[in-house]
Amino acid sequence: MKAFASWVMKGRMQAVIAASVSAILALLVTPLGLISAAVITLTVLRQGWREGALVLSTSLAVVAAFGGLLFQMPLATLLMGIILWLPAALLGGVLGQTGILRKAIEVAVIAAAAIVVFQYVLLDDPAAFWAEALNTFLVERIDAETLDAASAGQLVSLMAGWMAGGVAATWFLGAVASLLLARYWASLIDRPGAFGAEFRALRFGRWLLLVVPVLLVAGVLMTGGEPNFMGQLYLIGMVVFTIQGLSVAHGLVAEFGASSTWLVGLYLLLILVAPQGAGAIALAGYADGWLDFRARARARRSGAGGK
Repeated sequence: MKAFASWVMKGRMQAVIAASVSAILALLVTPLGLISAAVITLTVLRQGWREGALVLSTSLAVVAAFGGLLFQMPLATLLMGIILWLPAALLGGVLGQTGILRKAIEVAVIAAAAIVVFQYVLLDDPAAFWAEALNTFLVERIDAETLDAASAGQLVSLMAGWMAGGVAATWFLGAVASLLLARYWASLIDRPGAFGAEFRALRFGRWLLLVVPVLLVAGVLMTGGEPNFMGQLYLIGMVVFTIQGLSVAHGLVAEFGASSTWLVGLYLLLILVAPQGAGAIALAGYADGWLDFRARARARRSGAGGK
């Protein structure tokens, strides 16, 4: 990882190659898109807006050229690059200027909420739009008999209602993953170990602690779980505090010198027991926002050590 990050930071051309090639390969292997975005974030984070803008604009030209030569779709690949890299550059710039990981992630929260707002403003009925898109996707990939057997209509109806928030929450998670990866690379180059300390101390602002319960009550409890605008925003809040919950777990394991097996089990819970596992971790993250479990653990260990 350090060798790759150091190579990317050797020069503008290396950064352009890394971002462009990984973006094109992401058409085949989707997770490579996170690496591509992280390269742009790293460039802006360490070298500032001016150099980051040069790398970004050059990379956009390269992916458009590749898209035209390989797929005869230069505008489509250009749009892909814009969607992938502009938010990454913004978050890298915020983190570079403030030096505070929490603030950069909170900017991503606002951007994710804007994605929900834009869908409700630009689309007459977001659920109907996503239902049509999902139906088209299924028809193109699954034969009619399988669709009938699987009661696909009910599944599409259920998914479509929550797609506006689901898309925004998924974008938010990807943006944060790229941001964290870029910050990790930067710490490997500049100050090994700094990223781990920052992530273990991550706690979001009080405004999110106040907003999320309102979204839960107004968007989920009072509507009986029916899809609605406030409920879509609540999905983003769930992801935010899931991240804080993971930070709490990492912090407590480090504080008590516990085995990393605890973290492996936690991530398995998150992956295999969804969505209940994510809900439990998000609840722990939200409770930490008020109770600060890590500070309490430090105080208890300090008290025990002083006796």
